[in-house]
Amino acid sequence: MFKIVLTNNIEDTELTFKVRETPIAKKWFAELCKNYSIYENDRFSNWDANRELINDINKQIDIINQYQHIIDQKASVTTTQDQLNYLHKFFEDLRGEIITGTAWFHNAPVEVQIALEKFNIRIHQLEEQLRSSNYPTLVVTFKDHNRYLLTDEDVKHFTFNWKKGTVYINYCHVGKPVLDVFKDRDTITQSVLPQTHYSADFMIKFGPSTNYLIFILRKMIINIWLKFQKFKFKNPNIGYIPVADITSDFDIENYRKFNRVKKIECIK
Repeated sequence: MFKIVLTNNIEDTELTFKVRETPIAKKWFAELCKNYSIYENDRFSNWDANRELINDINKQIDIINQYQHIIDQKASVTTTQDQLNYLHKFFEDLRGEIITGTAWFHNAPVEVQIALEKFNIRIHQLEEQLRSSNYPTLVVTFKDHNRYLLTDEDVKHFTFNWKKGTVYINYCHVGKPVLDVFKDRDTITQSVLPQTHYSADFMIKFGPSTNYLIFILRKMIINIWLKFQKFKFKNPNIGYIPVADITSDFDIENYRKFNRVKKIECIK
C-alpha cells in the first residue's frame, strides 16, 4: 500500500491506495518505494476550473522565443484541439527522445529547457479540459528515475476501461501515445510511440468508471481506426497499465481545494 499527501499550503489530506497483485504492479511499486524526488507535484487536470493554463502556456512560449523565436502561435480561449496538436509538435521537435534529446535542447539554457517541459505539460492539461471537464486526473513524475522495458506479460495489462480511483503507470516517452492520437484526431504529430517502458511515474483517474458497453463500442471503433493508420510498430499498447486502487469511497469535490502533492509514503 501507499499514501499520497495532498496540500494547499494551509491544510493537508491523505489518499491511500492498495497495490494490485500483478507482477507489473509489484515491479512498479518497488520503483515507487525508491523515494525518488518528485518532479511534477502540481499536474492536476480538470481539477480547478480557474487554473491559468492558457496564460501559463503563453508564458512558456515567451521564454522559449526570447532564446530563439521559433513558436509562431499562442494559446487563447478559442484554441482548438487541432491548434494544440500544432503547438505540441514544437515540443516534440525541440525536445527529442527522453534519453538522447536534441542538440537544440542540450544547448538551450536551463530556464529554457524547463519552460519547454512546462509548455508540454500545460498543453496536455488544456487538452484534458477540452476533452471533458468531468474526468479529473493527477499525474506525478519523478526526477532522475530509472526506466525499464515492459515484458510481453506486462503489456497484456494495457487498458482504456477506466476505473474510478485507479492508479495507472504513466506514459514515460517523449512523443504521443496512440490513444491520445486517436482521441485528439491528430494528423500532425510525427512522434507517435507506443509505451514500451515503465517507471515510477503514475497517473490517477478520479472520474467515473467507464460504462462497459461504451468501452466495448470504443474498442471496436479504435480497432477499425488502427487498420487505417500507418504506424511503424506492430503493437500499439493502447491505454495505460493499472497498478493500484484507492482503498475507500471518496467524493472528488472534497479534494479540489488541494493543488499540490506534498509527499508519497510507501506502507509495506
